Formats: sequence, structure tokens, C-alpha cells
Amino acid sequence: MERVLNLEEALEGQSIKIKSIYNKDDNDPSMILFFSDEEQIYRFKDFSSGNYGDAVDIVLELYNLSDRQDAYRKIIEFFKNDSEIPNYINTAAKEVREVKKYKIRKWTNADAEFWKQFGIGGSFLKTYNIKPLESYTITITKENTVREMDFAQNMVYGYFNNAGELYKIYQPTRKVAKFLKLKECTQGEEQLTYKTRCLIIASSLKDIGAFKALKFNQIELVAPDSENVTITQAQINKYRQEYEFVFTMFDNDIAGMKAMKHYKDLYDISYIYFNVEKDIAECVKQHGVASTKVFLIPILKNAIAGEKNKKTS
Repeated sequence: MERVLNLEEALEGQSIKIKSIYNKDDNDPSMILFFSDEEQIYRFKDFSSGNYGDAVDIVLELYNLSDRQDAYRKIIEFFKNDSEIPNYINTAAKEVREVKKYKIRKWTNADAEFWKQFGIGGSFLKTYNIKPLESYTITITKENTVREMDFAQNMVYGYFNNAGELYKIYQPTRKVAKFLKLKECTQGEEQLTYKTRCLIIASSLKDIGAFKALKFNQIELVAPDSENVTITQAQINKYRQEYEFVFTMFDNDIAGMKAMKHYKDLYDISYIYFNVEKDIAECVKQHGVASTKVFLIPILKNAIAGEKNKKTS
């Protein structure tokens, strides 16, 4: 729905209001986009027309299509061709969401099994300040109205910085809003030693953990908040001063490839293309640590050789 409507605000579980796509005279936004906990998808309710539905229904309306099958084909076309989508929505009433209250719980065997499948153990979780959460409360402020929403479920993790501030919540069992970003943070940067030869800019903290399990002693890693967030020029300059080699290594999908190309165009940083699975964490899960390392060694050697050739040419 976020892509179909070309929204400026990422949909991460919150509800937002936009102008109705069914009523051109709708000056006061009356179409609500909300996350259905029961169906685990976003839906809408348009109070100016009474219409209700999902992203497919929106495509039906915007493109004047005859049935849902045509709408499905249109959506596939968007993502397959990475097409630019016209901006039908020009104003949206935004909410400010903050997590001011949370409760840390004890680790369980289920937690250990979840992280273990990616090669991640207690030492990494402790070093990178990942803690299990029992519950958290989102404070929602809109204009002069403040309300709170309480969330409590299994398998929820808080990512904290070294100062003890919660900067992200990870909810791996949810289909939508797996991550709630609370503060700006380049993940893994506080744990850098600047004593290795190579730095890899990865997709996520989970990928950093899976990569660390491979025990490449001359490689350190960081990850931006997401592949859509670009690490600053000042940070890149520092990395280049401290490391002999700097690479990106994002997910093996359209978004990941687009992000790696962006870093290449912007900073001339070469990327490592790993296509065994969608990402390193998934490769460790499906093939194990030893096999993933075997897959990766020649790819890393080729990347480093390529950078050496660039410097000598």
C-alpha cells in the first residue's frame, strides 16, 4: 500500500489519514490507512465514500481496472519493473509515534533457538546490546491529541546503543512492521575496533551477527538503519581512513542491488554480490556456518583482488 499510494511516510504499523482517492472534493483527509492485526496486512477505510478494502482495491480504483486479477497483474508490474508510480496523494495527516515505555524480560530457550539458526549466540547479543522485550508502549501524538497503545507478544527484541537508549525494535514474527525505528543509529559502529583491514557495510544487525559467526578476523561490519538510509560522507571518509578496503554487501533483491549501486555512484564503493540466498543470515540458516563460509571465501577474494587492481592501475 505504501508503494501503491507513493506515500512519503513509511507504513510501520501506525495508522495515517490521507485525502480520499474516491472523492476529489475531499479537503479534510478522510481516508484512513490502518494495520489489521488479524490479517497482518494494511487496509483502508474511506469515510467520505464508505469504501473499505486493501491495496488491491486501491489499484482497482486508481487505474480504473475491471477486476482484482487485473489489479494483481498491475501490482506485479510495479515491483517486477521497479516502475515509477504516479503520485496520487499530495497531503497526508501524520502522527508522531514514540516508544517511551518498555519492559525487558529474561531470555528463553525459544529466543536462543531463534538466534542460533543464524549462527548468533549470547556473546554477540550482549556485545551488540540486543535484549528481549516483554512489552512496549507507543505514545501517539497528533495535533493536540495524545494516546497510548500497549504491545506485548513473544519474540520481540530491543536494539540498544552503548548509552542504553532503545533505538530500534525488532519483531521477527510479524509480516508488517518487523522493525520500529526510534532513533538514528549506524548499527555496529560503536563496536568497531578499527584494527582490521576490511569494513563491510551490510543490510542489518542480524546479517552482521551471521557474518561474525563465519570468523573472518580481518573484517568488521556496520549496517545503516535500512538500505534506504545512506551513511554520511563524513562516516565514509572515516572508514576509508581506518580500513584498507570498504565494501557494501546488501540483500540479493531489487532494493539491495539498487542501494549498492547508489553507494557505488555516490561514493565509488565497490559492492560484494552474494546470490546464494537473499542475505547472509538466510544462507547461514539454510546451509549452516561452514558451507556459507565456503560460498563466501572466493567472492571476498575476488572483491579484494579487484580493489587491489584498482589501486595499482
